[in-house]
Amino acid sequence: MTVETTEAVTNAAAPSGVRKGRAFLWTMAGLLAVCAVGAWISLGVGLYLDVSKGTRLILAVAAALSTELLFWTCAAALGVSVFEARKRIWRKITGRG
Repeated sequence: MTVETTEAVTNAAAPSGVRKGRAFLWTMAGLLAVCAVGAWISLGVGLYLDVSKGTRLILAVAAALSTELLFWTCAAALGVSVFEARKRIWRKITGRG
């Protein structure tokens, strides 16, 4: 009787799963980029049309949240090294350190 193991099959499938996950994150980042641009355009149009204070607040919050989601999705797609290096990046930008 012959026993076959599926180790080779599962190990070979792992790298493609990683690529699919990253591809999903980049697709999600693209969609969020469209949403963020649309939110900022909506805020600009709202400011131009002099909408009420409550509407301006809602438009500003929507623009800020969509931009924040875009930022963190791109950071997740780029990998953990971005999270680890953010202090070093901010030190270079601000000139502190």
